[in-house]
Amino acid sequence: MQFRTVPAFLVFLGSYFPLAIILALQDIKPEYWGMDLCWNLKDCVIPDGNHPYLSFSVVVITFLCLLITVRVLRGLRYKYPVTIVGLKPIPSELISYSFPYIVSFMGVDYGSAGKIAGLAVFLLWLFLITYRAGYIIMNPILLILGWNLYEAEVEINGHKRTVKLLCRNDPTPGKYLCQEVQGSYISTGERQE
Repeated sequence: MQFRTVPAFLVFLGSYFPLAIILALQDIKPEYWGMDLCWNLKDCVIPDGNHPYLSFSVVVITFLCLLITVRVLRGLRYKYPVTIVGLKPIPSELISYSFPYIVSFMGVDYGSAGKIAGLAVFLLWLFLITYRAGYIIMNPILLILGWNLYEAEVEINGHKRTVKLLCRNDPTPGKYLCQEVQGSYISTGERQE
């Protein structure tokens, strides 16, 4: 199964929800950082940002894209029987998603149109690379949601091969139902008898 470009882009944007939160926090006006924490809701003041509409919009858009990602994974039809022979975790594949987070600490500011445009081009370029390489589903947010990435030796229709497996639970050797997306296999981790 090949991801279409628009759903793939939405999945990609959802993976940067934490980046949107980081940038929104960096946009909060300095005077709010010196205030005491409020313990009574009546006395709480909602911090104001320098660019509240832009930062709030980016947070909402990436959050909605994250929800779409979760829905896509729940909506997949896991119909292909696969026998897992052996596997090992490979978390290093998710490192490529950390580069934009590093960029967020290098002076990206919602007040600078040039820096925002540069970040947008950088993310678009990164999307194209991950989409063409077939890694769009390798989303670090999924780690938080309980999904793990493995290099698995599997048997499909009597043929052994080594594949990347994104799995909801920690699988053990045995039979599972999977879906293939851009060369990677996805499974809920529910073992079949």
